[in-house]
Amino acid sequence: MRGRPPSISDDAILEAAREVFVEQGVGATTAGIARRAGISESVLFHRYKTKEALFMAVMDRAQQISPVAESLKERVGRGDIAQHVFEVGSAMVEDIKKTIPLFVAATMMARASSWKLEGLQERMRRPHPAHVKALKLFAGYFEAEMDAGRLRPVDSEILARAFIGAVTQHVMQQFWGGQAGLPLSTPMFLRGLIDILLNGVAARRRVH
Repeated sequence: MRGRPPSISDDAILEAAREVFVEQGVGATTAGIARRAGISESVLFHRYKTKEALFMAVMDRAQQISPVAESLKERVGRGDIAQHVFEVGSAMVEDIKKTIPLFVAATMMARASSWKLEGLQERMRRPHPAHVKALKLFAGYFEAEMDAGRLRPVDSEILARAFIGAVTQHVMQQFWGGQAGLPLSTPMFLRGLIDILLNGVAARRRVH
């Protein structure tokens, strides 16, 4: 009589798969992923029909919006705006750090004949739903704070794009080691970026 397959969450399987994909890239195998997750390959294939489907599920999981970002709409009109954006930005940095190695792995896999990632390639040409949602969350938060009179009226989507883009670039520079001069710590970078975005750089007129 066969025993029952081990009970394991999808999240645990995907985390094990993420580790193996990042470590081994093109050489990653379902056998290795199953061993890392502590399950059999049959259990793995019961959840994910192909290795490519598993990789795409890992990519989707890595690009989900963090609960901290989801909480932005609940922070409107409360507390310090700069602190709210700093906390969300810090969470974004950690999320992006986990995603970049996967994109590097995906690039290598797409060039390997043993991988069939046409579906992933096509999806990567379009904005990911999580990225679209994150942009809307930030733009909506800034817009609501403008309506509340806590920020001056500007284009909220451009403000959101500026913040998200700058944070993404910061993490990419850290990953590739291409920061010019002395590297900035993430807290210092975020504080400086937020100050510039919220307060601008125009010289303040002196009051006589």
